[in-house]
Amino acid sequence: MSQSKDELSLNIAEVSDLTGLKAHVLRYWESEFPQLKPQKRSGQRVYRAKDVDVIQKLKQLLYEEQYSIAGARKRLDEEIKEAKRDQLPLALDLKEAELVGVLMRVKRQVGALKEALSKPLPSLEEKSESA
Repeated sequence: MSQSKDELSLNIAEVSDLTGLKAHVLRYWESEFPQLKPQKRSGQRVYRAKDVDVIQKLKQLLYEEQYSIAGARKRLDEEIKEAKRDQLPLALDLKEAELVGVLMRVKRQVGALKEALSKPLPSLEEKSESA
């Protein structure tokens, strides 16, 4: 297996060995499933971990669950949308935490301003004595 610095990367022969699928099947699936788009370097396909995950899922849908190509495409789309929807609350939690931080800073600033305004203003006599 070839390994990049950041992530797993495999060529088509390695993915074929790993999944038990012929290379021509993998190439055909690329044409049928927009979710499967391995990168190409120097004309060679480079599969990342997420590509292998898609291939494994497609293999399950097509061979084990007997989905048609169109049915598998639709089901895979649904699963990707579900996964994205499941990630949304985390993003909202982060946004909420960020907003809470901003609100706490504003509250402190308002408190400091309120305290400053509650102090009596120096009289004109006090100003002239200090000058």
